[in-house]
Amino acid sequence: MYDVVIVRGSFAGLAVAMQLRGHRVLVIDQLPIGARQMSSCGTPLATARAVGAEGAVQEVHETFVLHAAGREIQLLLREPYVTFGYHAFCKAMLAQTEAEVWLARASGHADGVVITSQGRVCARFVVDATGWRSWRGTALQPARPVRDAGYGLETELPVRLTERITPGLHFYLEKHLVRRGYAWVFPCGHSTRLGVGSFDPGLRLRPILDRFLGRFGLRTGATHGGVLAIGRGEPAAGDLWVVGDAAGQCLPVSGEGIRTAIFHGIHCGRAIAAALRGNMAVDEARHLYSEQVRSTDRFHHRLLELQTLVAHTPEPLLALAARIVASSPTLTRGIMDRYLVHSGWFVG
Repeated sequence: MYDVVIVRGSFAGLAVAMQLRGHRVLVIDQLPIGARQMSSCGTPLATARAVGAEGAVQEVHETFVLHAAGREIQLLLREPYVTFGYHAFCKAMLAQTEAEVWLARASGHADGVVITSQGRVCARFVVDATGWRSWRGTALQPARPVRDAGYGLETELPVRLTERITPGLHFYLEKHLVRRGYAWVFPCGHSTRLGVGSFDPGLRLRPILDRFLGRFGLRTGATHGGVLAIGRGEPAAGDLWVVGDAAGQCLPVSGEGIRTAIFHGIHCGRAIAAALRGNMAVDEARHLYSEQVRSTDRFHHRLLELQTLVAHTPEPLLALAARIVASSPTLTRGIMDRYLVHSGWFVG
């Protein structure tokens, strides 16, 4: 019998577990924690600090560099972003917990009982942190339609492109390259991550990634990626608490999901901890978490609208808009502050 069972040691699942020290917590994952990288591993430096994972940082970036209509536009960031090592970051988060970890597959769930390949476990609370795969149906939830999803594919190569690109995180808003999406180049210490993402479900990303790497004289290596789950689902489904990509908490337009998974995971874990301590009833705690997620729904919807606008705006106009923003540090700070705060800033 556990106080809390968390299915999958994802960023969201580990953020939940970090709030539950002093309680009996079980994390179930089919693979060792930190063994399944699917993202580009970039997040604000403040987020890494909030979860004690600064040691996983590979490189700090002070600028976003946008490429559109043959122009390169640099946006100076008020809050630096970092690229980090996935395994080290997850291990640092796990070290902040007191959770037991099972390498097992969850094969069923009902009324606080989770059936796994290692046996049945009971818990007062069950958290679904299974990521975008939850939309395809898991042992915890039946298959659901993937609404407003994006798709990403990335390769990491042991090269530095310092002679080809300026410092910063690079985004290529080139409509001839990626329809309804973008490509990116993220320096990360001694290596570089290059990827492509699109919100067009009919697009084959591997040929696009190959062409993108070709402009740098590179060949695609091993790849990783997955679904950008931007279609919001219920944060509390029956007796389940759903967090991260499993609840569609990835952001439209940018595809950023690590920060939001950690942000909502912290709030989910704190609400469960309050119920376990008897500070509030279970229904009250569930309502508290749900309302916290819903407080970001309005901005999430605006990002969905912006995503559609960007998809239908000619590339020269996108470049012009970016140049106007970049020309005013005050405007740049204001937009970034609004983006961070309204989509889920870190919790101190």
